[in-house]
Amino acid sequence: MGAELETVDVAGISIAYLDEGQGPTVVLAHCSSGNHRMWSALIRDLGTSHRVLAPDLIGYGQSGRWPEGRPYEADADVRVLGAVAGKADGAIYIVGHSYGAAMALEVARMLGERVRGMTLIEPVSFHLLQAGACAAEARIIEDVSRRINAAMAVGDRRSASAAYMGFWLGRFRWWLAPKKLKDPVIETVDKVAMEFAALESQVASDLSPYRAIGAPTLLVYGEKTRAPAKAVVHILEKTLLHTRTVAVSGAGHMSPFTHRDQINALILDHIARVEHAARVTDAR
Repeated sequence: MGAELETVDVAGISIAYLDEGQGPTVVLAHCSSGNHRMWSALIRDLGTSHRVLAPDLIGYGQSGRWPEGRPYEADADVRVLGAVAGKADGAIYIVGHSYGAAMALEVARMLGERVRGMTLIEPVSFHLLQAGACAAEARIIEDVSRRINAAMAVGDRRSASAAYMGFWLGRFRWWLAPKKLKDPVIETVDKVAMEFAALESQVASDLSPYRAIGAPTLLVYGEKTRAPAKAVVHILEKTLLHTRTVAVSGAGHMSPFTHRDQINALILDHIARVEHAARVTDAR
């Protein structure tokens, strides 16, 4: 996908985003260490029936990095998604994976009824774990965050990347991973460390702000994913007003890559369901 990207300024940072197609708007939010190209196949599947807005989040792809020496702001990428969504009029549909899904959840709170529907694939909204009575899972994430940030404090990007991706993939699989997979993670792990620290600092005292989200939401997780990711999905399943949950057999956290066709089919089906329900409501 070689389309030229548009740019928008968010908090003094140049944010690159794809703006392609016509029709109802779908905003796509990628995972940490990724970029908008992770959604290339989905964008092709959406074809000419939808308008796609797909940003590179701060520090990834063609977007600018977070300014050195400036304290990281936990809502920075929420503002990125809000700014990109602001390029469209009317209702939008949001799709996110991992960190992108966590940011999508927050922007849904911000945009309210503008969000017609969402697909959240393992949102790493770990700040919900304590409020959801998942203290053991919260301690797991605290340990991962501590190891990542301890390595970054001494400039050890490789150890920080191993702590991060070893958690999601397993240490042995990360050790065996090819250079083309490892290099982008090592290059961007400073932003990943900021994200973990921000998520850890944003502890939710209760879940009530999320009960106001009315958008029909598809929650997706890999059957083999880590316990904290499953816990977040189950918390949201019980908290959001309108949810449907799908466990992808044989998948881990990286299901949009390892089970791409199955994940894309779920996303497209949910968009179709939401749009059908909207047409029925409008007809009444």
